[in-house]
Amino acid sequence: STEVQNPISKNDSLPKDSINAKQKKESLNSEVNYSAADSVVFYAGGIAYLYGDAKVDYEEMSLTSNRIRINMDSTLVQARCGVDSTGETIGTPLFKEGSEEYESKSIDYNYKTKKGLIHGVITQQGDGYITSDRAKKMEDNTFLMIDGKYTTCDNHEHPHFYIDLTKAKVRPKEFVVAGPAYLVIADVPLPLFLPFGYFPFTSKYSSGLLMPTYGEESSRGFYLRNGGYYFALS
Repeated sequence: STEVQNPISKNDSLPKDSINAKQKKESLNSEVNYSAADSVVFYAGGIAYLYGDAKVDYEEMSLTSNRIRINMDSTLVQARCGVDSTGETIGTPLFKEGSEEYESKSIDYNYKTKKGLIHGVITQQGDGYITSDRAKKMEDNTFLMIDGKYTTCDNHEHPHFYIDLTKAKVRPKEFVVAGPAYLVIADVPLPLFLPFGYFPFTSKYSSGLLMPTYGEESSRGFYLRNGGYYFALS
């Protein structure tokens, strides 16, 4: 199972102070550094569990989460969020690599191959946000997504308007290429269907779709404006 289970009791936990360790493996190019504010517990088979503000660093990669499971032999890390006493989600996994940053609900990542499976990913690209229930991170930092959303609304869990991307390939800070896509406003799909879509994320002068703005006015009611396609000559 890819879910991180909690096999320890409070009596088994280490004191709540920062714990740091370093691991060297001949197959890796540099050290793997990991820490946790609550506890670090090791098991047979090269498995380690990190609890409370857990963090793993390897070269330019940094992963923080409420809890992390490390497989020392396979260079695989699995990060999961936690839930507090009120039922609110805490410590959502935050993945950083170079200048890129992604928030998610869960992530399974191999820091040697630089590939991973991500659920509930949220990333800001240009003036908008891209979210996806399921995404696969490739070695070249591109993402293959299923059931994605592209929106300028900052309500990530339930955006007021978005372009639904049934399938998409995202190259951060460059573009997203989508298969069948359609516009959704207030949970209502509109009859605006795109068999193919290309959305550039660049400050350069280029052609591409313009994300419309959604709102409400007392005199006119709900509106959708400033959308369309921008055509750059040459």
